[in-house]
Amino acid sequence: MNKLLKFVVILIFLFSIYHLLRDVLQIMNINIPLVNFLHRPHIWCGQYCDLATLTLDLFGIIVGALVLKRNKLDMLGIGLLFLIPLWILAFMVN
Repeated sequence: MNKLLKFVVILIFLFSIYHLLRDVLQIMNINIPLVNFLHRPHIWCGQYCDLATLTLDLFGIIVGALVLKRNKLDMLGIGLLFLIPLWILAFMVN
């Protein structure tokens, strides 16, 4: 796997960890700067947005770790790269 793809996988992995932590804290109604950083109110889905993105977060963490461990971009890695347009779409729809 080349360095650019490895960097992208690492970014997705780290973002997924951060977002999972943020979602869990939001679900528990804990308001700290970590939770409120770049957070916007959920207009169309309310509190269910946090629950809906838990699957994307877990997928990013588990598959990201597997891809980094294997050090090759197979079908799981390509699926992981599809998280980028999904996150952009979720950000734009919100």
